Amino acid sequence: MNKGTKTLLIIVCVIVGIALLLGAAVLILNALGRNQLTDDGLGMNAIDGAELLDEGRVRYKGQLYQYKKDITTILLMGVDGREKSGEGDFNEPNQADVDVLLVLDPMTKKISMISLSRDAMCQIDIVDAAGNITGTARGQLALSYAYGDGANLSCKLTKNAVSRVFYGLPVSAYGSIYMDGIAALVDEVGGVTVTALETFDQFTEGQTVTLTRDNTEAYIRYRDHSTAEGNNQRMERQKQVLLGMAKGLLSKVRQSPTSILNVYKAVQRNVTTDLNTASMVYLARIAAGMELNNDVIKVQGETVLGADGEHAEFNVDETALYELILSVFYEPIDG
Repeated sequence: MNKGTKTLLIIVCVIVGIALLLGAAVLILNALGRNQLTDDGLGMNAIDGAELLDEGRVRYKGQLYQYKKDITTILLMGVDGREKSGEGDFNEPNQADVDVLLVLDPMTKKISMISLSRDAMCQIDIVDAAGNITGTARGQLALSYAYGDGANLSCKLTKNAVSRVFYGLPVSAYGSIYMDGIAALVDEVGGVTVTALETFDQFTEGQTVTLTRDNTEAYIRYRDHSTAEGNNQRMERQKQVLLGMAKGLLSKVRQSPTSILNVYKAVQRNVTTDLNTASMVYLARIAAGMELNNDVIKVQGETVLGADGEHAEFNVDETALYELILSVFYEPIDG
């Protein structure tokens, strides 16, 4: 073997070795991500009339259900503040105006989003000056974020509250984003085109408009305080923007799963998440092969004015919610 052939052989071996190492790294990160983001549903509770069994199974109205394998649930929060402040100061002045569960189901290859009203009345954690949970109180879901630090603690408190509402549903991860982050995200996906649902400010009902960094906040933040339905109307507009951003992100991931890292870098300043590199690799890979549900599922209930006659309270329809949980997170089985 001459010198040139040996050199070529060494180069080929090095390239193959690097490729194998990269492939192994992706597999390891994928496995770690899957372990972090999936659960067996064993901690779920049940509504009266449902029978909890072993191994993540439940019987309801004569039908046996099994909690889905490898399903991933992530809580996404939109915060009403413009930008994220430093972590560590409790009693955050801002609230989580948007609370959405992102559900990735490898079995059906579907991505779903479930929206819960920020006015939903639920048990929220109370913390002391050191950030320790000292008890719970009944209040609007949005307030759970305000009892924290505007970062990880706020996210954890909100995740706890949402999980309680959803009968102990395991929420594998969370991510919150402030208004400036949403503006940057809209730009990253090339804008979001919507048909205005109401007439207010610069928008006219029925008008087609492309939302950008400059006008997205005005569209998703406006709330008519003259009616208890003001937040429900706002949620419909937020749904439009959520779907538009999700479609844009999914398009990017399908072209290149690693593009999600560039998107994250663009919004990172105003985002808090417990997703690590392994989790992001796993999510990008499985999401690229899934289809997005063309609607945001809205938790059903009734909105009323509270005792003070000013603040709206959303009371969840518990039966409808439990049946929604069974339809999304469980599969019917024989037995």
